[in-house]
Amino acid sequence: MSFRTRASNNFNNDYSHDSNLLINKYTTSFNNTFKRDIKFIQILFPSFDLYSITFFFSLLLIFLFVVIDIIFFNFSSPLFINEDVIKKIGINRFAVSNNYQYYKLVTATFLHSNIWNVLINTYYLMNIGTIIEKNYGKAEYIIIMILSVACGNLLTCATSKCLDVQMGISPILSGFIGLFLQDIIVHYDDIIDKLSIFGNFIFSFLSLYLMISIFSYNGNVLGNVGGILAGVSYPYIFKSDTLHGNSRKLKILFAIFITLLLSGSLASLIVFKC
Repeated sequence: MSFRTRASNNFNNDYSHDSNLLINKYTTSFNNTFKRDIKFIQILFPSFDLYSITFFFSLLLIFLFVVIDIIFFNFSSPLFINEDVIKKIGINRFAVSNNYQYYKLVTATFLHSNIWNVLINTYYLMNIGTIIEKNYGKAEYIIIMILSVACGNLLTCATSKCLDVQMGISPILSGFIGLFLQDIIVHYDDIIDKLSIFGNFIFSFLSLYLMISIFSYNGNVLGNVGGILAGVSYPYIFKSDTLHGNSRKLKILFAIFITLLLSGSLASLIVFKC
């Protein structure tokens, strides 16, 4: 879905810059679903790319869920992972802080509690992630995901109750939303149809979080905030050459901010045990 004000129809030639914004690339990609010659898979995933990291990562998420579901088969609810298993494989403050299972800060990202959770998350990953990957390239795309996971999962553990379990890729999706927001902030003065752009962003934001919030164990609010902060900070730190004025100061400022966020969250897990 793409919002467009009446005024925008009178200035089509002035909107080339707006169309280059990440949020517009995402929302307008769904216009492809109305083309006659569209492939079936593009109805769900308009920007589908068979050779993208996003596609293979999505397959990996589904594969891991199926494997865990088979190994720990839940006869009462076959499409849901047993809660006892979730507590063992998910991420929580007690496991990380007291049992030193820091690897779960990474591994829990690849795991989901039920089939609907993994399908919804991979749906958004395929649609938003593909846009991000095409815009930033494969190497930076991987760095963005790693940074989002680090900020999101560390903040999740540092601020959650000892036995609250979380898992899934919501920090990564939040990182992508952060990139959308940063792109709008940086180019705000150049945006012609601001109402349209903000409408697209709000729609994308709400549609994502309303869907992922209906599933338990799918990340908490502060974990998602951590992912968003990682997404907002990434271009300032790693792509400062694309910014206007004071880019060096912004680079240093956001680098310090992310460093404090990561080190502070990690320190709280080491010092304040359950």
